[in-house]
Amino acid sequence: MKDPWFKSTFQYDVLGKRLTVHIPHDVFSTQRIDEGTLLFLDHLPETKPETILDMGCGYGALGLPIAAIYPEARIDMVDRDLLAAAWSKKNAEANSLTNVSAFGSLGFRDVNGTYDWILCNVPARIGEPFIKNLIHHGCARLKPGGELRVVVINDLIPLVSEMKLIATGPRHSIFAIKANESSADAVAPESLYLRDQVKVTDLELERPFDLGGDDQKRLKTGLPVLIDSLPRKAPAGPFKVLCFRSGYGQLPLLARKRWPEAMITAVDRDLLGTTFVKHNASRLGLDGAQLEIREAAHFPDAFASTEKFNLVIGELSPSAGETVALSELSAIEGLLEKGGEALILCLDKIEKDWVKKFTLKSKLSAFKVLTRDGYTVIRFSK
Repeated sequence: MKDPWFKSTFQYDVLGKRLTVHIPHDVFSTQRIDEGTLLFLDHLPETKPETILDMGCGYGALGLPIAAIYPEARIDMVDRDLLAAAWSKKNAEANSLTNVSAFGSLGFRDVNGTYDWILCNVPARIGEPFIKNLIHHGCARLKPGGELRVVVINDLIPLVSEMKLIATGPRHSIFAIKANESSADAVAPESLYLRDQVKVTDLELERPFDLGGDDQKRLKTGLPVLIDSLPRKAPAGPFKVLCFRSGYGQLPLLARKRWPEAMITAVDRDLLGTTFVKHNASRLGLDGAQLEIREAAHFPDAFASTEKFNLVIGELSPSAGETVALSELSAIEGLLEKGGEALILCLDKIEKDWVKKFTLKSKLSAFKVLTRDGYTVIRFSK
């Protein structure tokens, strides 16, 4: 059965090796190999590495050709997006690269050991504190004689001025810094990624840089449509709520405050998001046994087949595509208790196409609860 996240396949020749990489929806650079990555591959360190860290590996465009050209080296490929890390692992297996370990990590948090090379294609919107920590903490993770090398869009050059310029392209530049005697203590993610505070109903939430799905239209227009559709009170008795695409806590923490006796489960694939759900819950006194946070590349994979919920809240992602949306709706059908319901936010055009395709085959009843400003909330009942 084809993975619902599959979008396309690239074949490309790099460093004398031909690679086949399978690309999922909704990750960085799905139309082509990023220009910054290609520039990076033309300007790798000259030393022969034994250990390599690819920080923010995506689906493997940078790390996999390096693993192929240095089969005796060990390369750790990490990404805070569990979907990206999962597809790096798939692509390593597809290319029979046995020297690769791909896993999720928020920055250096889940990375152990030291490296000859640390490589990073720095996200354009990640923020200055993360970039400064990448340099400082990265140097502390290098072996003697090792090197940290990054590619940045040219707008970010002032933030890496302490590094040595290696090469410049039309829109990207490569910088490097050698290992030194510095040490670095672990830094809390909320200080590295903190962008600002936003208000969602009466909740003051801290918001991180570079978290997907948080554009102004969704925050100011889409999310309120879903919030206005939520029940004011939970029914009597046990009440289990699932919030998927939980972001930095908007829906699960609203649910936790509105229904204090309910058991709230939040799930997301982005470790930055789940970290800030925990952080915001602690700040607001909404943590504890009634809030559980799970992490999964594809949210249905976070649940056993026997788990059931009275209410599911979430939204369908346009960038994830139709097959993912249909897969998620099918999973929601299986996760609902008899008599339970799901409140799902989507764009009007998605409701008219993808949702209608699902309802033709589903046993769930579907009702349009609210339509406003290009968004629709659908109630699915079991």
